[in-house]
Amino acid sequence: MSKRIKNLITAELQTKFKGADSVVVVDYTGIDSKTTSGIRSDLRKKKVKMTVVRNAMAAKALEFVGLKGAKELLTGTNAVVYGGESVVDVVKELVEQAKKIEKLKIKGSIVEGRILDSKSTTALSKLPNKKELQSMIVGQILGPGRKLAGQIKGPAGKLAGQVKAVIEKAEKAEKAAPAAA
Repeated sequence: MSKRIKNLITAELQTKFKGADSVVVVDYTGIDSKTTSGIRSDLRKKKVKMTVVRNAMAAKALEFVGLKGAKELLTGTNAVVYGGESVVDVVKELVEQAKKIEKLKIKGSIVEGRILDSKSTTALSKLPNKKELQSMIVGQILGPGRKLAGQIKGPAGKLAGQVKAVIEKAEKAEKAAPAAA
């Protein structure tokens, strides 16, 4: 392949990887095209892309977009998986696919500048994703406020009930007084 074509392919990969803060590298050796198409289809549903790459070109493109150290992951036959809402969603989907397809191997990932091996990458699938984390944080922020509102409402409710009872008692006494006179 000529140098010009390699440069064009590398530039295209740079465009694809631009904006990705994390990528997962998988080995798809021995998987037929029909199964690979199924994997890609399932990933597309989650807005995740899988690109089969030449190692040297992918390493250059990933370095260019700020994901350094890809060379150590890019050995053998590889595909780079990227996109989605968070890398946790990507890894969860890949782990599910790997359970169904034994030949699909997660080699590792680059997550926000850190290189993770296969075990560490797979461990990401057990973590909550971005939306789950946000809801947990919101729950923790609202918890004390909810508790404080309950504590304020409790005594105020009792006081309001007592005032209401006094008013009702006074009204009954007032109604009973004119009838007796």
